[in-house]
Amino acid sequence: MVTVSSVLAFALYETVKTLLFPRISIIASHVITITVAGILAFFLSRYALARYNSALTEIERQAGITKEANRLLSAVLASLQEGVVIVNNAMEVVLYNTAATRMVKLPDGGQESWAHRSGDEGEVRSGLRSGAREPQSEESPSLSGRPPRLADATRDPAINEAFRRAAGERLLVETRVELAGREARAYQLQVAPLGSALVVGVFHDITELERLEKVRREFFANLSHELRTPLTAILAFSETLLGGAIDDRENNVRFIEKLHRHAERMAELISDISDLSAIESGGLKLAFGPVLLIDAVSEIAALMEPSAAERGVTIAVSVPADLYVVADPTRLGQILNNLVDNAVKFNRQGGKVTVSAEEKEGQVAVSVEDSGSGIPSADLSRIFERLYRADKSRSRKVEGSGLGLAIVKHLVQSHGGEISAASEVGKGSRFTFTLPVALAPSQKMGAAPQSIQDAVPQGDSTAVLETRRA
Repeated sequence: MVTVSSVLAFALYETVKTLLFPRISIIASHVITITVAGILAFFLSRYALARYNSALTEIERQAGITKEANRLLSAVLASLQEGVVIVNNAMEVVLYNTAATRMVKLPDGGQESWAHRSGDEGEVRSGLRSGAREPQSEESPSLSGRPPRLADATRDPAINEAFRRAAGERLLVETRVELAGREARAYQLQVAPLGSALVVGVFHDITELERLEKVRREFFANLSHELRTPLTAILAFSETLLGGAIDDRENNVRFIEKLHRHAERMAELISDISDLSAIESGGLKLAFGPVLLIDAVSEIAALMEPSAAERGVTIAVSVPADLYVVADPTRLGQILNNLVDNAVKFNRQGGKVTVSAEEKEGQVAVSVEDSGSGIPSADLSRIFERLYRADKSRSRKVEGSGLGLAIVKHLVQSHGGEISAASEVGKGSRFTFTLPVALAPSQKMGAAPQSIQDAVPQGDSTAVLETRRA
């Protein structure tokens, strides 16, 4: 428009000049014409340059926004634990993040994208890639040329079918896929349309959720079994007594004693469930203070002595006489009682239980070792689960709630320590837990040891703390 206006203005000028000055010389006319043309060209070029500069500034601004958006997108994709894969309607992978390389066979090394534009379709297809490495195996799709096909990145039919359905029907598709590798992993795959030419798939790792769900189902199955056994016995003996056995002087007392024993077992199981629930929910209060370890161990050893004598098991204590730990005395007794009780119950006739302790780097390691039949290595990782029994045929003969080790694990963790188990079949087992070391009350109480600074306020050895969820 500016150029047309300038041409029209120049033509008008020439017309007016010719009409008003018909006798002007050719030289003067050319000089005036060139001068006017130069002035018009000057203003026209200034206007054009100003428009060009404005357009260039806007292009740079848009490029900066795009670059920042891409940087933020790359950071978001890289930080996601979920695998993200974007494919086009031709089932070609145009974008994925590093986490996705654990689900499909794509080159690792950072965010990958193919983002060049096709002139006809306007699809995102070109090859931009950031921090990538060339694939080292024939199984990985090539980065050269066109984007890799999804079918080359994974042979799993469920994944390919989910992307095909989402691309063809333009709807959300959800499916569960299980991928084998070093360890089997389960994923919830959600594939949704992204615009008119792309679909995005997100892989959510649900392996741990399914494991916890399996543990929950096993817990309730085991709990129902544990409750059913004493409840069945109580019903049977009570029906027998009601049926006339209450007048049987030779057997009625024996039946009532069995009723009482099974009722006690149910009460013990319910009490342990209540304790475990309180610990896991953070509702259990612990009163921490310095505890002389030898006294706590000796008290439990004395309590266990009668049951150990019945089985011919001896209990040996090897704990330094001046060793103090930071603990709740009642809960420390519960920890020791459960471990020593198990060591006695699952020991062999004439076996031995040894309770020992040593101080190391601000921690006290307490060990309870037995000479029983041991625990198979396949069961060691699960013995601290609720109601889990390593040797079911043997452990059913031993009374107990099956929650002792689960309670011990949570109580030790609430004290800021850790517990572990080692065992050799045929030779016995060793359970070791750690507690923070404490200064003796007779010593000057200074700053709390570094390992319990967060657990016990300085100068307050009886601080009441709420246990954390394990």
